[in-house]
Amino acid sequence: MVDSVKQTKRVRQRERAEARAAVRRRAERRRRLAMVLGGVALVAVVVLGVVAFMSGGEEKGAGPAATGQVTAAGPARTEPLAAGDVVPDFSAPGLSGGGTVGWADYAGAPAVLSIWAPWCPHCQVELPVLDRVMREFPEVGFVTVVTSVGDQPGPAPDVYMRENDLAFPVAVDDQDGTIAAALGVQGFPTLYFVASDGTVAQYASGEVDEATLREIVGSLT
Repeated sequence: MVDSVKQTKRVRQRERAEARAAVRRRAERRRRLAMVLGGVALVAVVVLGVVAFMSGGEEKGAGPAATGQVTAAGPARTEPLAAGDVVPDFSAPGLSGGGTVGWADYAGAPAVLSIWAPWCPHCQVELPVLDRVMREFPEVGFVTVVTSVGDQPGPAPDVYMRENDLAFPVAVDDQDGTIAAALGVQGFPTLYFVASDGTVAQYASGEVDEATLREIVGSLT
């Protein structure tokens, strides 16, 4: 009887020891899991930080021209230039290559003047098409004005140009939209097809298809 009691006591002691060992093992597993998860979380934070930093660097680009760097003749207009109106002279920093881009440089020959915003989806579609069409008419000048830079989410103008392999002249308007106001821009994109005497031959607002662009530009020659 005594031996049976002792045996039962030893069994219970062994069971309690095994239970305590199991508790310690579970606690150790939880500790290790917490360390692993903590390490993963730290790595994720670092990776996200690097990605955010790199993305921020990619999105950062040219902003609007500084106040005082942009000039435009004539007062601000509340409506677009009409056929027969003279395009007012303007000058602004060029988007690439330094220097300035001015309307006076295109006097005496037919020209196409495009006013666009980098965040405008219709501008983003139309400009590569317009660039392709203009290459077919080297005798017609081609100059653009980028304005409203940073007013809405979208690529910086130089980033957009680079990503689409575009290299036409771009005058960068200031934050007040000085050139856009002088040209009576009411929406994007705005296109002025200008005769050799500097007067507007045709005006278009919104995205224009390639065939129509080719027809209008051809009529200027």
